Amino acid sequence: MRCFAALSMTGLDLSCSFEPCLKSRKYLNYMTDQRTSETTFAIATLGCKVNQADSEAISEQMSAAGFAQCDFNDTADIYIVNTCTVTHMGDRSSRQMISQARRRRPDALLVVTGCYAEINPQGVAALPGVDLVIGNSIKESLVDSINTQLKASPITSLHTEEDSDPLKTKAQKPLLAVLHVDDQHIGSDSSLPLVGVDEEPQPENPSQISQISDLSTLSTAAHSRLLTRTRVQMKVQDGCNNRCTYCIVPYVRGGSRSRSIQSVVEHVQRKTKAGFQEIVLTGIHLGDYHPDNDKKRDLGDLIAALLHDTEIRRIRVSSLEPEDFRLEWLELWENPRMCRHLHLPMQSGSDRILRRMARRYNSERYHNIVTTAKQLVPGIAISTDIITGFPGESDNDFEQTYLLARELQFAKAHIFRFSPRLGTAAARMQGQVKEEIKKARSERLLALNDQDVRRFRQQFLGETVQVLLESYKHGRWEGLTDNYLRVEVDGLTDSTNQNWQNTLISARLIQLVDDGVLGVMVET
Repeated sequence: MRCFAALSMTGLDLSCSFEPCLKSRKYLNYMTDQRTSETTFAIATLGCKVNQADSEAISEQMSAAGFAQCDFNDTADIYIVNTCTVTHMGDRSSRQMISQARRRRPDALLVVTGCYAEINPQGVAALPGVDLVIGNSIKESLVDSINTQLKASPITSLHTEEDSDPLKTKAQKPLLAVLHVDDQHIGSDSSLPLVGVDEEPQPENPSQISQISDLSTLSTAAHSRLLTRTRVQMKVQDGCNNRCTYCIVPYVRGGSRSRSIQSVVEHVQRKTKAGFQEIVLTGIHLGDYHPDNDKKRDLGDLIAALLHDTEIRRIRVSSLEPEDFRLEWLELWENPRMCRHLHLPMQSGSDRILRRMARRYNSERYHNIVTTAKQLVPGIAISTDIITGFPGESDNDFEQTYLLARELQFAKAHIFRFSPRLGTAAARMQGQVKEEIKKARSERLLALNDQDVRRFRQQFLGETVQVLLESYKHGRWEGLTDNYLRVEVDGLTDSTNQNWQNTLISARLIQLVDDGVLGVMVET
């Protein structure tokens, strides 16, 4: 049986240039040249949208190689943990997922990749149960590496007496040859991934919307068709050349590089024919998109090409840095196929703190971008990230941040208390803010965010909107509008037996519910 549900967790996404390392162990006797399609794998993803895109690419490659995907909470033959290391919490969450996989099936092949594996391969390799460690720089070769390892290390029985003795088994695990770094990286022209849901880094106020569908009340037929995707996440750019003082991303994702426009267009055309209705353009530093290293061409050229040369129903743009944003790009949003949603990290409203962060814009520029976008694109959702308690942040600095956020009235603000990350300049700065001050400032911003989120959703009550349905939860189908409203829909025909996933419907919004809006389907 093939199922395509992968567990996603929040965190952030990174990558570096350490070589990965392999550790051998005894594997299942059928994981050899005679391996069948019954061999299962499961993926756990910690991190941002780019890390999720990497996981989806791995999933596609594993499926193409004949493996069958299952949920990470199920028993699998191979577990792949795609890790995060943006904060120490990301490291800890990565270790927890590795430990869960080991406990779930000790004799499975346990593969660790991603940012934590990239920045600390030796430490990851030393974790109990880990067999294969592959950094971001060679994720493209992960499937081949798994196949090679399974061919090289067959066993003759599923469980042995030696396997039951963990100390003896551990002692008999010799180190294997180090994998050579491949020039290819996931997101290059040879591979473009899919993604399921959009994820944000883990803030103080994560979304209350569950990422896991409630399938228990669906019929068997609908259940079997549900485990598919509704949108394609296009990683068109990777890496970052900036050096924000709090961020470790450039050290683990490498320098900025971009895909060609032609390769993205061709892939969107294929996915459109396959039935997908929305793409999300994403990257570590998406605003630094320059195909073929041509600085005269940028993200606007890519979007224009997609609007002209593809028929995809929706184009969504993920996080953009304010220093990269060009106001002329907003003309592209005159096309109704462009989703009215921009994520523009503000981080601080104090120019002094922005300089300490090494951000390449000031509060005036940020204010101008947001207000212009709201004027030119009615109903647009502007979301943001704000860091409070950055080293040296005074009461006056924070007050500037609060006042700017209050004026701009974000559709959603992700609030982060500053946490020193080993290896970054901010961790060494003087003027570290006390935790109780960080907490108090964070609570003020969280309260403001609650007001703004409710205000944003409330203004659309009574309107009829287009909703792309994606999951079945709590007895209702739900999905997203183009401006990122989560809508639960009543009035669908035979909603428990019919699979409405990946269907665009019209719904009239009638009331606020939890972290979204309730709507009633409108026949068109």
